[in-house]
Amino acid sequence: MRWIALLLVTLCLTIATAASPVSAHGGGTPQIVDAPAGPYRLFAWTSPDPWRAEELVHVTVAITRVDAAGQVFPITDAQVTIRLISEAQPDQALTFFAQPVSAVATGFYEFDHKLPGDGLWHIEIEARGVEGVGVVAFTMVAEPAAPTRWLFWAGGAFVAAIGALIVLQAARRRTPRREQAGQEQTAGRRGVRPAFRIER
Repeated sequence: MRWIALLLVTLCLTIATAASPVSAHGGGTPQIVDAPAGPYRLFAWTSPDPWRAEELVHVTVAITRVDAAGQVFPITDAQVTIRLISEAQPDQALTFFAQPVSAVATGFYEFDHKLPGDGLWHIEIEARGVEGVGVVAFTMVAEPAAPTRWLFWAGGAFVAAIGALIVLQAARRRTPRREQAGQEQTAGRRGVRPAFRIER
């Protein structure tokens, strides 16, 4: 029974590690750093690293503007459009609108999406505001989907089967004990003689 418990713990840890979601928010790998884009300066970060098909990918964008005096100001009212273009299907671009991240800092925008395929992806970021429009681009290589989903379900089924087997074995061990106890009680009753005699 000890080896079964050890196997269950090991399998549960493996499943938890494989199925744990990657945090979608907060930083990532820098792809664009203080790049001029029209009247703006753009920054972009991606996560996770690397990208993988059939998994959630995240892009964070920061937009700033430098005035004539050299002061840097965050742009908080821009419309940020992100396009994902697969090299395998360049005519089927995916377009998204990044949302402002007011809880973290002003001038930041982000979006999350489940990447539909692997291979080379072209990412275009367009920032549109009252000062004008700026565009930057970079590329990402997405790896094939990891076979974690079938591992999760197969592992769960295996754990359930082992658990049912343990319960069944425990029930079988209890049944002979109950039968033996019942037989001992019956034998005891048959062997007991009355303490008095009824005279007729």
